[in-house]
Amino acid sequence: MDKVFIHGLRVDAVIGVYDWEKQVRQPLVFDLEMAWDIRVAAATDDLMHALNYQAVSEFVETFVREQHFQLLESLIERLAEALRNEFGMPWIGVRVEKPAVVPQSRAVGLYIERGELVAAAGNC
Repeated sequence: MDKVFIHGLRVDAVIGVYDWEKQVRQPLVFDLEMAWDIRVAAATDDLMHALNYQAVSEFVETFVREQHFQLLESLIERLAEALRNEFGMPWIGVRVEKPAVVPQSRAVGLYIERGELVAAAGNC
């Protein structure tokens, strides 16, 4: 299966368990890998058959800005489910970083995979 990716998508979010975190927007950085068979889009050169990464990016930005979670775990799980439902992708890998939360590190975060990554006939 082919993969479409978006790396380094920055979205400001209200997220956290502490009272101060619920009052401010903090930056989150997303990396997405999405299974998508690109052969029809490649053959037709038609966006209608492609996974539109601009639409995916806008969906992520809207979803994250409109939701308020305490835990990254909740956010990333709901986001992966919402993306799969909205765009019909069979598999998604989502990585989210919360920069500068732990002073000794550049970022903390999570990575999850949801769905089935299946090799399409003829793909390597």
